[in-house]
Amino acid sequence: MNISYSPMPISLPNLPSAYNQLGNELIKATAFILVPVELLYFSIYFRTKGFLRIYEILTFLSLGAFWLSSWFAPISCGPARCLQNFAVAIGTMKLLDIWARRNSLPTYSAGRRPPDWLLTLIVMTELRYESFTPNQIRVPRNQENFNEPIQLLIHIGIFGVLQSMPQNLPTVLAFEVQLSIYIIWTSLQLLLRYKSSPALFGPLYLADSLSGFWSETWHNAFSSPCTSLAYKPLRQGLPKYGVPVPIARSLGVLGAFGLMAAFHAYALAPILSKHELIRIFMFFVMNGIATVAEAALWGKKRHWVKAVLAWIFETSISSWTASGMDFPNGLSKIQWRDICTAPH
Repeated sequence: MNISYSPMPISLPNLPSAYNQLGNELIKATAFILVPVELLYFSIYFRTKGFLRIYEILTFLSLGAFWLSSWFAPISCGPARCLQNFAVAIGTMKLLDIWARRNSLPTYSAGRRPPDWLLTLIVMTELRYESFTPNQIRVPRNQENFNEPIQLLIHIGIFGVLQSMPQNLPTVLAFEVQLSIYIIWTSLQLLLRYKSSPALFGPLYLADSLSGFWSETWHNAFSSPCTSLAYKPLRQGLPKYGVPVPIARSLGVLGAFGLMAAFHAYALAPILSKHELIRIFMFFVMNGIATVAEAALWGKKRHWVKAVLAWIFETSISSWTASGMDFPNGLSKIQWRDICTAPH
């Protein structure tokens, strides 16, 4: 007997159909993504217990389940698929990051070592390993005078000023996108972080170099997988084949930017066109090339000319990227009722 199962959609009252669709598909995607997340949790748990064979099996199963989740839970609403892709990509990077560090996991250093079940949860949820040594934290300069809630209000105010400006200017759109990311991520950080979690961002308006922007100012949530999966293999592996260390270091930086380019292109594919995805990809690639060039020219030296050149480049590349995006005359003009419309 052939029995097929079709889940009954949940009706969300008093909401437009697009919101109903988005809500229903987010619920479905979340339900299916919980399976690989649970496998990820138990893979880390058995690694902390020293059961390496079980850890390896569960890692393989979790990785496969992440990538099969979109097949078992097909999503038609673009933003929901986008969030699903982000979950798959983040889960994949977390699994591979821990795999790369499996022989020397970071040591818990935020106090007394918690029970294994709680330690596993902390390892899984801390992208930067804030409670561990070594970690991937790069605190902003002048951290002693840094107040994250006040900085959030300042950046919200700047975003509000930009909203009052002509929305057909690519530079305005570019800054609005960056500020939107800052505001959303910082708001989530303030709500969900552990007590030991430092700020995700430094003040954007104080950036004085490309290397400083990407290492100290912009969020470093994915610096750990960028280090273990891209930078370190190239930096440490290439010299074994005769590549000079400075070149290997530069290629490692480019590899990290390339990983982030692929990550963002995959995650945003459901809501952007091919042309737009190419611009997103090239944004990270060009930033990587410019950051390497800046380091070769200036090193760690600070200079006002270096800061001016960094702002000119970042403004130019961000504006070029934004000019290729199909924003409907500004972020504030987005038709949210059409949020599930397929990308062109």
